[in-house]
Amino acid sequence: MFAMAPMKKIYGNIQMCAKPLKPVCKEEPKPVKKAAPTPAAAPKPKEEKKKDNVESLGPTPFVLYDFKTLFVNHEDKKGKAVDTWYEMNDWSENGWSFWHLHYDIYEGEGDKLHICNNLMGGFLSRAEHTSKYSFARQCVLGQEGSLQIMGCWFVRGQELPDGLVKEHP
Repeated sequence: MFAMAPMKKIYGNIQMCAKPLKPVCKEEPKPVKKAAPTPAAAPKPKEEKKKDNVESLGPTPFVLYDFKTLFVNHEDKKGKAVDTWYEMNDWSENGWSFWHLHYDIYEGEGDKLHICNNLMGGFLSRAEHTSKYSFARQCVLGQEGSLQIMGCWFVRGQELPDGLVKEHP
């Protein structure tokens, strides 16, 4: 390949090495002598991880995974599926609630559809950790130039989850 005229024109006459180079090895670290063991201090108690507001709620008979499976596979999503959902739902204080979402769009962000779709996708990907206690439908509404992101969230408890509020004020 190096004998070809175009290669010689660009790179000149190339000579291969007469003998291979030896790799440069790192020096092995010398073993460090261990000092005499000192009396161990009392082990520190593990700090208990602080639960967010949703994880501290009491038990609920409503199982979100079962609902999602029913709703996704149901033929009549607008009729019988919604009726079954309302019958299954736990409306108590430790149960579930609905929230309306209106995403605050800054100037110029609602001008193009692909920008709004990217905003909504980023929002949903950062909210993925709340999927075990939330279910949402979101969409981009309006005409280009004045697009809005809105949605309806079904969330465990009567407050928004701490993880969602911290990520998305």
